Parts: sequence; structure tokens; C-alpha cells
Amino acid sequence: MKRQFVFSALLWLGSTLCSVHAAQPSYQDLYNHPERDLPMQPTWQLQPVGPQAPRWEDIFAFEIGISPKLIERLRWLSLNPSQKSDLTPALFNTDDGRMLTLSPAARSFCDGRWKVVRVDSISLNPEYQPMFKVWLVEQVPGGRKRSNVGFGRLDAQGHWAVPPKSCDGKDTFSVESSDALLYLHPQGFTAPASDLWVDKLYTQPGLRDAQGRWLTSAPQKELTTAHWLAYRRILIPPGSTGTGLIDVRGKMVVPFVFGNLPDATAQRRIRLCIAAEFDTRRRTVTRFDCRWQKLKGGDGSAAPRLVQDTGTGKWGYQDAQGQWVIVPQFLEARPFRNGYAVVNGLFPEDWRPPGWQEDWPVIRQFYRMGRYWVAEAVVRNGSTDGQWVIRYGLLNDSGQWLTPVREAPLHITVPFPPGGRSSHYAGMLAANLPNLLGRSVQVDHVPEATEADYRRLAMEGGNSTVLLAALRLPRGGIEGVHQGQPLNDLLQSLRPVTLVASQPMVLAIDSARADELGIHNMDELLAYARAHPGSLRIGTGADGGTGHLAFGQFQALSGVDVQRVVYPGMYPDSDVITKEHAVDLLFAPVNGVAVAVRRGQLRVLGTTAAPAHPQSFEGEQWPTLASSAALADYTVYDHFSLWAPADSDVASDRRLQEAVAQVLARPEVQKHLQELQVVGGGGSPESLLKLEEKERAGWMRALAH
Repeated sequence: MKRQFVFSALLWLGSTLCSVHAAQPSYQDLYNHPERDLPMQPTWQLQPVGPQAPRWEDIFAFEIGISPKLIERLRWLSLNPSQKSDLTPALFNTDDGRMLTLSPAARSFCDGRWKVVRVDSISLNPEYQPMFKVWLVEQVPGGRKRSNVGFGRLDAQGHWAVPPKSCDGKDTFSVESSDALLYLHPQGFTAPASDLWVDKLYTQPGLRDAQGRWLTSAPQKELTTAHWLAYRRILIPPGSTGTGLIDVRGKMVVPFVFGNLPDATAQRRIRLCIAAEFDTRRRTVTRFDCRWQKLKGGDGSAAPRLVQDTGTGKWGYQDAQGQWVIVPQFLEARPFRNGYAVVNGLFPEDWRPPGWQEDWPVIRQFYRMGRYWVAEAVVRNGSTDGQWVIRYGLLNDSGQWLTPVREAPLHITVPFPPGGRSSHYAGMLAANLPNLLGRSVQVDHVPEATEADYRRLAMEGGNSTVLLAALRLPRGGIEGVHQGQPLNDLLQSLRPVTLVASQPMVLAIDSARADELGIHNMDELLAYARAHPGSLRIGTGADGGTGHLAFGQFQALSGVDVQRVVYPGMYPDSDVITKEHAVDLLFAPVNGVAVAVRRGQLRVLGTTAAPAHPQSFEGEQWPTLASSAALADYTVYDHFSLWAPADSDVASDRRLQEAVAQVLARPEVQKHLQELQVVGGGGSPESLLKLEEKERAGWMRALAH
């Protein structure tokens, strides 16, 4: 039982796994049904992947929302997932690899009048600031809702520097803010040196390391493939034409991807030329490379005759009898020479180089951006509706491609079996957090947790695990009261996230004894205790628990002499108290005395809550102990709080804290907590640490008597 009191074990009941599957509704859907909550888009991070068969559809999944000409001047890169993606757009800091998107606290503003239900895209405004386009739902008088679209600007924490709408409903395009995030690097910034460098072959770019090894796919050396890639890189419009070569059967020998090809020579070879250098500013070829390509021998039959079809104006080939052997299909054509003919036709959309895989990107350019490389490519895959489009991917300075991965489910770990007062919190957080965080939430129970379990919880887990319990504060315990130093040291390494809820205790008196002694309120209790020192007995839970703290502070502040009777567990069993009449009073939470109060067996004299949060039960408001002059400033609570492992990310912890604060601010949640006699938390990590120091002072006061 001692180990349980390391956490004053208040338990969760059951686990609820709420997966987030962001749908792809249209804005028209939202406009027609603003009352429907849209699932929040999943948040994500970029993760390096190995060079062996990376998922190109995942890597080249972004539009950047800015002109590529600006990239090398920017610190932040706006990454807009494709329309087929359910990921939320995000900003990527190319100095430190940090992702930034809308924080949970920014999901609503103007006291809840506006609610962000979807982040559409990120673009650039004239001041080089990221503009977030969002879908909004407005709460209008009368309880109605209506949809809208707005553009806002964020600060470096993901909060609104300029919200998409003002609180009176006006657009905010012209509003200026010095806190709004800027894309640009400071003046004089120079990108860090890199061991990688861009090299080109036939104008195809790739990244090489200091030893000259290709870290990206090596450019194609085969001239026809390289020429086809050159066409693909410029996103040729429909109807574009090229020149190629056919044999006497009409079979394509060289696809229609070249310029003005020469005729085949008597040696059955053809000279193919390709741009080796390109002036991007003037968009002109500055140097060509040419190679001779051997051709297979013809079949020896007579070459068909070139004929133009008068009806279509296209060219084909007829035999000696005037029959079409190659139907008219070419825009231009020449007579056969040495078994081959040069023809001009539409660019062959269905032609692919040998061995080409359909999802391979066609790299156009690499840009150095901070400590990363941005790759611009033309791609065609399942996310592009079968069209060739420009998309962007990222590499780190080691040449590893980065791919977006959804944030792992958040595991809220409770180191005890399910049950007890925390059961409502489990359902509350698991049901509400996913739609704010963009990730699923799962509650895990670890019964009979060992020191190794605590070590994992405290030291490992990153951003995927947090610990929730009625954690004893201060975490290191109080010397002489709390045992278990190894666990205390582990708890000290936890990162604070937020206070979830605080539940006060009640001081109840045995009803029969109250009538016998004439004690019906706190003043009468204190008067009797002073007149009869040591005669009253108060039952509490075991040493180190909240009841122990409540008793110590009560005695220290009031100055009365009462006897403490210790019961095993967190607080005395009210049935034992009322049947055996072993003590006159007891400290316990509301749920520990509710049944006995209803039966009339126990009477509540006061609660350990702050006067600002009086507790009521079945329509009767109970006084607080602090409302008595002798017990001014007296408060004692069981504090349920969230703590993250030592290796977690501060920004992720802050996002979780903001999301919990939003959950606790919802009117329906506040009403529910009031019914549970609970005060909601949601404050900052810093305020949780201040609460820890306040609890330490409370223990010192309780033990000083």
C-alpha cells in the first residue's frame, strides 16, 4: 500500500480510444451544415526515411504557398498537403526543424464566437508573413451558427497575432502586428555550410556528397530518357508536339520527344542531341550534348510512300497499291531513309522509359534553405488525380528524405487499475482531446506498477506518453513522511504539463455524536474542541495522504487539540465509521461520504475548498472551513495533474496543456465538474510548479504543530 500513496492513488475508470479520421468535406458542406463539428485534421511531423524505396507519394506531398524564387531568403517554409491529404497545413522552421501550426488555444477566439474547424492553406502576404486560410463557424445570437472563411497570422507559438476575424466580424487583412511570424531570415543571414552540393547531368539536378556519391537518384544518362524527363520538368501543355523516328511497320523507335531530328544515316544510326546547360534567367539552351544511337536493321521490304490525307491534313504512308500501311496520324513527316522515317506528332503521354515506375518524381531543382534542402519536382500519383503537377519535398543535410508522419496516439498512463474518482476524467479527455490535438488519445492502466514502470514513464516516451494521477505534491515528498526515494527521484524528472482537476475533501461528523455533543457547525465544533482538549477523534487515511495533510493543517491553523485515528487506504470507510462509531469526525472526499450523508448517518460541517469554490450536495451548499476566522486560508485538495516524460518536447507539452484548458473551459464540461464537486484546472506548466511549492508550504505548516 505504501507504493500506492506515492500517487495518492486516485484512479481512472476504463480507457477510451477515439481515433481521428479527418474527412474531406467541401466548404459547401460546411456552409449548409455549420452545426456539424468537423473532425480536426491530424497533426504531423517530418521524419527521415531510408533511400531504399521511399514512398514518393508521401515525400512529394506538398505545395509551398510561395514563389520558389524566395525560398533561399526564408527561414520558414509553408507546407500545404495536397487536396487529397487529411493532414493540416504547417510551417517548417528550416533552422531547427520545428513544425508550427495552429495551437489548440487558437482553435476558437473572441470568447468562443469564432471556432476554427479546418485549416485550408498557408500563403504569403506582401509583408512576407504566413497567412493561414481557415474555415470558421460563427456562433450568432439566438444559438444559430453560420460558416465563413478568414485569413489570419500566427506568432511563433501558434497563437493568433492577427485572428482571421475581428470580434465584431470584420476582416483583418489590413491589421498589422509586430508579433506576427515572418518568413524571412534576419538580414545578413548565411545558410550553414553543407557537405552536399547540387550537380547536374543534361540539366537534371541531383545532390552529391563530398566524395561525389549521389545521395539522391542519379540523373539519367540515356539520351531519350533524359529528353523525356526534360519535357516532363517543364509541364508541357496538352497538344505539345515532338519529333521521333518510326520503322517501316509504323513502330515507334525514338519517341516524339526531340526537336528537329536528322534522318537515319546509311550506317543505320541517328544523331540525338540534348541540352547540357540551360540559362534559367533567359530560358535558353547554352550548350548541347550529342550522341550517335545505333538502329537495328530494317526488314528489307520496300519503303512505303509518304502521302498526305486530304481530309485531315495529316501524313501517313501507302504501299505501291495505294493502300495505307501506316494510317495518317503525323503532323509532319519525311520519306523513309535506310528503313526509318522522321515524323512529328503529339507528345506521347503514354510512353515511359524502360523500367520507369509511375510514382517516381521528376526533379526540377534543389534549393538550399537553412539547414535543409527543398526539392521541386513534377509528380503524378494517386493524390494528383492522374495529372502531372508541381510538388515539393524535403531532405536533411545528411541527404535523407523527410516524410510526413501523423503524430502517434497520445497515451495517458495511469499506474493503477481502472476505477475510482478519475473514471469521469478518462472519458472526458479521451473524447475531447483528439479533435483539438489532431491525434488519437488512449488511456493505459498499469496495475501494480514497478519501479521499472515508473522509470519508463518518467524518462521515456517522448511526445506520445503522459502520466495522469493524483500525483503527490511536492513530487520529491516530505522527509520523514513520504518514503520511496528512488521513485521520488524519478518523479522529479517529469516535465509539468497542466493541472486537470482539484477535488476538495469534507469534514463530516457522526450525526449521532453531533446531536449528543451539540455540534452542528464549525464554530460549535471549535468551541467544543477547545473546551474538551483531546476528547474528539478525527479519522483520516494513511500517513502521507491528503487526509493527513488536511488534519495537520486543520490542527495547526485552529490550534485545537484533537486525536487523529489512522485508517488504511486513502480515507476511512464511512460504513465502518457509522457502524462502529470509532471516531467522531472524518476527512474524506464527497463520494466517500455521499451515501452516509443521504442516510443521515453523517453530517458535513465544511469542505476543504477555497471560499471561491463552495461545494453543494443535493441542493444544499456546504460552508468552507476557510470561511471560519480561525481557519482563514485553509484549503486542501486532491490534485489530478498531467506530467510528461523527461524526453518530451516542450512545444508538444504546451500544445497538450492548451488543449486541456480548452476542454475544461467548455460549459458542458464545467457543469459536469461542478456536479462532481471538482474545480477544473488547465493552467500553464509554470502554474503547476507554483502549486507544487504551495503544497510543500502546506505540508510544512501541517507538520510544524
